[in-house]
This record gives sequence, C-alpha cells and structure tokens, in this order.
Amino acid sequence: MDRTTAELKRLAREKLVGHWGLVIGAMLLLALLTFAALLPFELLFFITGGGMVQFFTYLVATMIISVISIIFKCGIIRMMLSFAKGQGAEIGMMFGEFTKRPDRYIIAALMLVGIEVLCALPGSLCWIVGLAQGSTLASGIGLALSLAGGVITILVGLRFNLVFILLVDDPQMGAVGAFRESSRLMDGNKGRMFYLYLSFLGLMFLCICSCGLGMVWVTPYMNQTIISFYLDISGELDKMQGAGTDMDVVFPE
Repeated sequence: MDRTTAELKRLAREKLVGHWGLVIGAMLLLALLTFAALLPFELLFFITGGGMVQFFTYLVATMIISVISIIFKCGIIRMMLSFAKGQGAEIGMMFGEFTKRPDRYIIAALMLVGIEVLCALPGSLCWIVGLAQGSTLASGIGLALSLAGGVITILVGLRFNLVFILLVDDPQMGAVGAFRESSRLMDGNKGRMFYLYLSFLGLMFLCICSCGLGMVWVTPYMNQTIISFYLDISGELDKMQGAGTDMDVVFPE
C-alpha cells in the first residue's frame, strides 16, 4: 500500500511520542563527541599558524572522525527503526553498531562519496581549465556539466537513499547488497521520496529563522518519516497492520 506523505508523517509523529528526548539526546551526544574529538586538531592547527603538516593532520582526522560518526548515526537509525516496529530502545544502541560488522557502513559511505565525486568531476575539471586558461567556452561547459552532475547526484541519491536503513535492518546484508536492494525498492518510488523531502521545506525555512536550533526537532521528524517510508515500500507496514496491531507489534531482536 502506497501511503501518502501526510500518512507517513503522521506515523512518524506517533512513533516519536515518548521518544523525542531519547533521539534528541543521542543526536546532541554525537555532536558533542564529534566536537570533542576534533577540538585538539583544530587547536593544533590554529596555534601552530596553520602549516601544511597541521592542515593535512586536521584533514585526515576529520575524515576518520566523519567515518566513525557514520557508525554512530547508524546506531541512531536502529533506535528509530525500533520505535517504528514497536520495540524498546535505549541510548546505548547508538554504540551497538560497532559490534555489527561496521565495515559495511564504512564501505557504503565510501561508495556514496565515490559516486558523488564521479558526478561532480567532469564539471569541476572544466571549471578549473576555464579559469586557468581564461576560456569562456570551457567555463560555460563546466557550468552545464556541473548542473547536469548535480541533477544526476540527486537522482542517484534518491535511488540509494535507503542503503543505511537496509544495512541496519539486516545485519547479514553487505554494502553492495544494500545498494542493489535500495535500487530495487526505490524503482518507481523516487518521485515519492523527492516529494517527501519537499514537504519539509517549510520547516527547514523555520529552522533557518531560528538560527538552526529547530533542526534538533526537524531532523528526527524527517528521519523517522523516511523510516516509515522504507517500511511502507518494503511491505512491512502492511504485515504489521495485517497482524491487527497498526505498527504496535513487538518484534523479537
């Protein structure tokens, strides 16, 4: 059953009732851990005057910490997936993915970054050539390729939007398998996902007006809605409702 965006958002709000504090707390904890991990490298960079060695060290540290943070984010996804399935959840779940083949998340993240780089590379190269040689033609081609690359990136992003949810939901699934399954599930559903994101634009604008503070509430809401979308197109919502529980069945771990 293809539920409307309004229905999916309603389900998300219902499942977040009583869990807002847990999700927001997990997000703030992750932000604090990331800040604390990067702080020594930032201080080193500015205290030493920002030399090349310090900059390279800071860059490598940022990349490593970003990869580790993805595993934490997948732990938060598991918490929110548990809400959607009527299971219990606790703050410790955000650390649990380190014991569930975390290499899958790292490989998936690197694959997504690689795809984005490939989409942006042609336009970027033309821009560089155009600027270096003062060529208006090359700059124009670079602009056109950059716009095309941006569109392709959005389409590819929609197709593989469910990769991390799939990896969390199935501990036995590998990164390549998650990409294939996400592509299969999103076939014919990319427009629905795009509209779902558009439906949050108003809230995003309010977040900007609040200097970004509103994102603390909007981000869990949007992520929980995406999880509801995943359960809908995978057919799991219908199975839950077929059991007469309207998503309140408790699934064993």
